[in-house]
Amino acid sequence: MLEQGVVVKKNGEEMEIRMQPSAACEGCGVCFVDKSKFQVLKVNQRVDARPGDLVEVEVRPGFAIRSAFLLFFIPIVMFIVGYYLFPEVTDIPGLNAVYQGIFGGIIAMAVTYTGVHFYDKYLQNTGRGKQVRVVRVIK
Repeated sequence: MLEQGVVVKKNGEEMEIRMQPSAACEGCGVCFVDKSKFQVLKVNQRVDARPGDLVEVEVRPGFAIRSAFLLFFIPIVMFIVGYYLFPEVTDIPGLNAVYQGIFGGIIAMAVTYTGVHFYDKYLQNTGRGKQVRVVRVIK
């Protein structure tokens, strides 16, 4: 998917690109951004562009699907697993098994989001998460 944006900042190979959500964003809803506001992408790539230049950005198609899977599907599954597993493993006196399950589900979901956060940081630090790249400088 090709999008256009304006380079806001550039420091060596690191760039911040401001993008207006396009028509393709309307039906997607993966990132839940306000459609009237700009998004800022951070790209680490060697490109001959300066702040104020209009650039064309490519977002790899499978990126949105993988992101949605990691951010939404896995935490819900882990909530369900925690709901059923926590009361079997732990017995909190005076607390109903249903509430223990809810507590376990919340803990499992929080651990999952923490893991996704650290996985995202790992991808950013190693450069393996490069799913967005500048294709060309338009102006």
